[in-house]
Amino acid sequence: MLRAAAALRRWWPETALGVGVVVAILGPVLRRGYVLRYDLVFVPDPPFGAVVWGSGSELPRAVPSELVAVGLSQIIPADLAQKALLAGCLALAALGAARLAPVGHPLARVAAGLAYVWNPWVYGRLHLGQWAVVAGYAALPWAYAWVLGVLRPPPEGTGPGRRSAVAGGLTVVLGGPAMVLAAVFACAPALALARRWRALVAGAATLAGLTAPWWLALASRGGAVDLDERGVAAFAVRADTPLGVLGSVATLGGIWSRHAVPVGRDQWPVALLALVLAGAALWGYVSTRRRWPSAAWWGLLAGAVLGALVAVAPAWSVGAQWMVALVEHAPLAGAVRDGTRLLAPLALVQAVGLGMLVESLRTAGGRALAPLVMVAPVLLLPGLAWGLNGQLDTVRYPAEWSAVRAEVNRDPAGGSLVSLPWSSFRAYRWAGDVPVLDPASRAFRRPVVGDQDVLVGRDRIRGESREADRVAAVLAAPGDPGPALRRLGVRYVLVQTDQPDGAQVAGRFVDAELVRRDGALTLLRLPDSDSSDSSERIGIVPLLGFSVLGATLLVALLHRVKRE
Repeated sequence: MLRAAAALRRWWPETALGVGVVVAILGPVLRRGYVLRYDLVFVPDPPFGAVVWGSGSELPRAVPSELVAVGLSQIIPADLAQKALLAGCLALAALGAARLAPVGHPLARVAAGLAYVWNPWVYGRLHLGQWAVVAGYAALPWAYAWVLGVLRPPPEGTGPGRRSAVAGGLTVVLGGPAMVLAAVFACAPALALARRWRALVAGAATLAGLTAPWWLALASRGGAVDLDERGVAAFAVRADTPLGVLGSVATLGGIWSRHAVPVGRDQWPVALLALVLAGAALWGYVSTRRRWPSAAWWGLLAGAVLGALVAVAPAWSVGAQWMVALVEHAPLAGAVRDGTRLLAPLALVQAVGLGMLVESLRTAGGRALAPLVMVAPVLLLPGLAWGLNGQLDTVRYPAEWSAVRAEVNRDPAGGSLVSLPWSSFRAYRWAGDVPVLDPASRAFRRPVVGDQDVLVGRDRIRGESREADRVAAVLAAPGDPGPALRRLGVRYVLVQTDQPDGAQVAGRFVDAELVRRDGALTLLRLPDSDSSDSSERIGIVPLLGFSVLGATLLVALLHRVKRE
């Protein structure tokens, strides 16, 4: 207790920063209710379904992050769990970067933490609702703190402790393959340059163990993953400033969705000031060379450059061709289609550099300028504040969702559920008409089959679910699709009639039994199929994957206890 109190007294500026960024960014949504936005989908009382275990027909993108979300929702209400995870990601990111920066002045540490959280990269991911990606991003400074601990253990009482660095670094896997790759880019070069081969092998083994649930689930699909090569162009980096692609990437922008670009980025004054700040941060990072081991300094810089190169590659014809070839032959290549996620090491470099710049100004007579530099990220990006300038809001699910969920979940018969209309995203009037992934995939205990295609502009990027493809083919045929769906093992059809063409879709099912028509939800039951047990079987592969993950965590914990 005394040790914790002493640590709190020493790190109170970073603690205050963490609380401050959470309130400043999430303030309007910290009340009860759900934030539904693009990929950010939480449902009341979520079950441990196929999405959690990665045993569904889609790629296991939500493994193991969905297990954390659903597990926490068993302890506290799901809407509170959602806020806790969002707040934890932002606070962990700010605190990690602040403690990683090799600076002593509290103002400089706060500047590093603030720069790491308050930038276009974080804005874009929050706008798209990618909380798990933000979690991996938040863990990156803690993972790199472990690298620094390997290269040069910090003096007692200074810098991030190795225990907290390892504990924070473990959560990088929540961000999925892309953020794991970003962590590899950031950490592996430093260990390789220092020839710490044992640490490099240990880190690789740890990552392999922690990511076992999704790479084993991916391997169990059999054969290569059929990724749509058009996704390379659709998710490629784009210029969101007048500075072009390179200038946009240098200022931590370039996200593929034009809707996820902060307001003002297209204005010359804002773009130029952002570029000046990025250049000043890189100059500050140069100064940290005297405070870090050479391998650590060069390694993080190499990771930032490598991530930026992969991000900008599809913007040019040669790079796009290379990426298409990679997508065709490597199942995990889909992780780098949205290459801007790999700008995380560059964001860390700039955050550390800005902290060093503020400390240099404090010691070189620029005391009046230091606070201005510290708050410059906020001044250049005011739209991140207060729920993305009011874009984030909380809503409550209509009562019919609970009624339909209870009806389906208490049915002992087997079979999956098809969610219609056939579209991967919904826009609910009761949720502000914001695009959001279909909540049905997370609401039911039995497997849910829905559209996996994604619309990016006018392009439809094909999904990877073979089962969804078979259902889509049935729905595309004329007549009653019920008999053909029954042969595919479907027992229930959920029609959301408040969506485009929803009423017409429900009318196609002639022989289906109407279970309930409640509000905007129509639940149909198809005649009995061959299945007789609807209990969600995890399967041997997901069970093996999570067993490997648990064993890896146990080994890491026992290793820490032994060392201490």
